[in-house]
Amino acid sequence: MVMRRIVKPKNQRVKRALQKREPKIVENTKTAMFIKGGKTSERITDVLKNLQPLKKPDAVLLKRKNIMRPFEDETPIEFLADKNDASLFMFGSHSKKRPNNLVLGRLYDHHILDMVELGVTSFKSMDNFKIEKCAVGTKPCLVFCGEQFDNSPEFIRLKNLLTASTSVCSYV
Repeated sequence: MVMRRIVKPKNQRVKRALQKREPKIVENTKTAMFIKGGKTSERITDVLKNLQPLKKPDAVLLKRKNIMRPFEDETPIEFLADKNDASLFMFGSHSKKRPNNLVLGRLYDHHILDMVELGVTSFKSMDNFKIEKCAVGTKPCLVFCGEQFDNSPEFIRLKNLLTASTSVCSYV
């Protein structure tokens, strides 16, 4: 059995910070981090910038280049998640071996729970469509077609991750 240390606040600021991290009856919404890798292509940067407004009130776009590899060492992402109090992340990078790479991930207690790596082959920005801008807090609708999203564990995990990262209503 592990004994947890009880931290007593020394001032009011620390007390408020500890109260924010306490368990709650109604949890906060999931905050998402949008992280640019060390090298990112223009396509991946546009993907991150277009996905961020879908999660807008609960999104943090990190503009500085972060040189990290999520599948090799997860500690930098866990550090950023703890710092920004985020439970979801999207990491974009570009390399010769993995061009236009997008990694979606979920965190629990500021530790990585699961990650999915996607390759972006084609992308149309929201600016290309002649429509009004979407309002903040608008929930997009995702449609998952095919038996794979019901039978294959990898596709079920991808569906869960996509619906969690955009907080949408989904139809199968």
